[in-house]
Amino acid sequence: MNKNIFFISVLLLFGVTVFFSCKKDTPPKAIVTVVDTGGVRIANVKVTVYAKPNGSYVDPDSKSVNAIEFTDSGGDAYFTFKYKAILYAKAELFNGSNPTPIKSGEKIIKLEENKTQAVTVTIK
Repeated sequence: MNKNIFFISVLLLFGVTVFFSCKKDTPPKAIVTVVDTGGVRIANVKVTVYAKPNGSYVDPDSKSVNAIEFTDSGGDAYFTFKYKAILYAKAELFNGSNPTPIKSGEKIIKLEENKTQAVTVTIK
């Protein structure tokens, strides 16, 4: 009977070890909050997260990064990426159909697996 208890204990220990060692990493995420110079959050701002063309980061699948989202009513834009990276977030506020932004700002983002990076971009 002691052999059976020992064998079951070893199997349980092995199963628990395998279960916890197979934990998958979650993809890096970013929340970009856009505010004006008074600290007020701004909705409907175009936020582009991109890699500068200096070779600092290139997505191995698409060979580039250029994700675009618009801020929600709380001034936040949400992004999920495949790989850790150092990227830039550029916020641009447009006036109607004019293609030139009336205000803009930029900030660096450092993405890491299993983490959500929150940054605030002030547009001027």
